[in-house]
Amino acid sequence: MKTLLRLIVVSIAGAASAAPLTTCGLTGTYAAALCQYQRRNFAEAEAGFRAIAESGQAEAQTLHAMYFLARTEMKRGRFDEASTLFIRIYGLDKSFYDVWNCDFLLGECRRATGKD
Repeated sequence: MKTLLRLIVVSIAGAASAAPLTTCGLTGTYAAALCQYQRRNFAEAEAGFRAIAESGQAEAQTLHAMYFLARTEMKRGRFDEASTLFIRIYGLDKSFYDVWNCDFLLGECRRATGKD
């Protein structure tokens, strides 16, 4: 019983001392949007990611923003919109699509909409 109690106390202490969200102290549109995503403020996150994704700049950050925009759409139950974004990512950079496991997420969107 004492061992179980110690384990619970250690677990609680570890959770209480968890590191703060890493992107919330950084500057820039992407960092701000990612911070909002981590805080589950999906409307604000969506606006930030969408601004970057629609800028059309050929940067790695644009693909990352598209990915998190798709994840935000999933969080908000907009699986068709998320699917479109994952397919767009595939067309832009298949290696990113593969490494970031977009195929699995696209499958989740399809299942959520009854298309799979």
